[in-house]
Amino acid sequence: MKEQDRPRAVRIAVGLWLATAVFVLFTTVGLWFQRGEVQRLTDWTSGQVTSFLATLTGVALVFVVAYAVLTRLFLKRKNWARITLSFVAIAHMVWILFVGISASNLVTLLLICAAIVFTWQASTAQWLAEVREP
Repeated sequence: MKEQDRPRAVRIAVGLWLATAVFVLFTTVGLWFQRGEVQRLTDWTSGQVTSFLATLTGVALVFVVAYAVLTRLFLKRKNWARITLSFVAIAHMVWILFVGISASNLVTLLLICAAIVFTWQASTAQWLAEVREP
């Protein structure tokens, strides 16, 4: 199916999911370049900062890969991928609240919320239903 045959809501949802993944990836990489600032703000040892950043990176990569794979499956009209994307997004939002709110985390939350809205539009549901067997 050509991209222009997809409803606008589907195209927007896909763009938002992928934008979320890319934004999370770049934000995480950016934190590594700000190691000194993280250490200064937290008063942690270098090892603690490294451990913290490694944990954040690992979790971020899980979300990035999940968004990329599930978005691809969503484009293949797998309804379960839409449901799973939403659950992954909710888990991601909880993780963000656990880690703490920052400007970049607020942007991530906004991207996720917008992506969920477009993922669950009526036109998206109709597009997915067109391939289901009766």
